[in-house]
Amino acid sequence: MHQLIEEALRFAAVRHDGQFRKGTNIPYLTHPVAVSMLLVEDRQPIPVMAAGLLHDLLEDTLTSPEEIEERFGSEVRRLVEAVSEPGKHLSWEERKRMTVQHVQTMQYDEVALLAADKLHNLRSIRLDVESAGKQVWDRFRRPLRDQSWYYHELLQAFKPFSQTTTLIESFETELNLLFYGVADERFDKLGKLFDVIQRGFHEEDWLQETSTLCQTAYEIHEAMREGYRHVTDVNQPELDGLSAQLKEGGLWEPLPLPMLQAIEELSYRTAMPVDDVISHLKVK
Repeated sequence: MHQLIEEALRFAAVRHDGQFRKGTNIPYLTHPVAVSMLLVEDRQPIPVMAAGLLHDLLEDTLTSPEEIEERFGSEVRRLVEAVSEPGKHLSWEERKRMTVQHVQTMQYDEVALLAADKLHNLRSIRLDVESAGKQVWDRFRRPLRDQSWYYHELLQAFKPFSQTTTLIESFETELNLLFYGVADERFDKLGKLFDVIQRGFHEEDWLQETSTLCQTAYEIHEAMREGYRHVTDVNQPELDGLSAQLKEGGLWEPLPLPMLQAIEELSYRTAMPVDDVISHLKVK
């Protein structure tokens, strides 16, 4: 083992001592170790592997950027700072939007580090859902719909860097497995979610699907039902704008407001542009 990696492992072990993964008794250190191993598989340079071990220190411990630089050098500090979220005084939504927007300004090695971090998070959530069920989502500050939005937005942000690291392809595969139950063919599963909007939710159609996809389908159905019960409460200007975009794309038949509300909800969860929404609706 390279000396820098050994020192980073020891340092992370001390600083993360007593911390655990959300809602589990699994030592938190398993996460940075897994991230570093993914970077090893991706054949990243030694400083990037070391940063994988240290990447959560600024967010989750009292470690300072100066301390990281003093112990591990300016390159490791740059990497760790690049993937650290802004201050906790900001809302969850603000921090996640800033992370997504920051991707386009990142260097290639920084993107690889962030992709490894989020890839392992997705994999951990999927394994937890498979073993413990949908209550796993209760561990997080935001529910399934918002977690889905965040990881789908990250995927779109990562896409321009796909040729720079194998981790982005792995990230997409893991996202598909968690949210759709397939390694690819996401389009088909999205089509089935659009069926819920157009034909309703029928439980027997979802018994063979992964629990996360089934939960998403049910919540989309409930969002539409809620719209039918409380049409006056919907965000009329936004839905009118969506309706106009759909008409401009060639869908001339106006849709009921609750259906527009459900389409907007599904688009949010999947970071789906209007052109893709139209493609799915035209298939039906």
